[in-house]
Amino acid sequence: MPKRGKKNSGDGREQYEGRPAEVTFAAFLPTAIHEAQTPQESPDETTSSKSPTEDNTPPIQLSQSSEDAQGYTVTRTKKGKLPITYENRSKGKKVTVISNIGGNAELLLAELRKRLGVGGVSRGTFIELQGDQQKFVEQFLNKHPCLK
Repeated sequence: MPKRGKKNSGDGREQYEGRPAEVTFAAFLPTAIHEAQTPQESPDETTSSKSPTEDNTPPIQLSQSSEDAQGYTVTRTKKGKLPITYENRSKGKKVTVISNIGGNAELLLAELRKRLGVGGVSRGTFIELQGDQQKFVEQFLNKHPCLK
């Protein structure tokens, strides 16, 4: 069986399979991204006599609420405890469940999976992590500003 890299055309030339050289990944991106990446031409800055303190732009807000910065919050239970439980599933599987999640639970799940190195799934307002991860999740939430 011949290798897949080359094709023989009848005239003695070899043609390579795959994409043409002029087609790149950037050709498939939306045009707005191309415009954002191209540098904007500005008027000559040496002719401008305006100092940086004179422009009327509002100051940048550096502080944001924790929900805006992370995109999620975890609310304590009515008794003030953390909403972390541990369940045994079929076939001996153990699952840690975090409930009372507001906002984007997928972001919290991604961060926990990355730090723990375990699998997990987001189901609406709660997250399931594989294994007994109660201690780590408790430490993580106590240090994290998303806890309310």
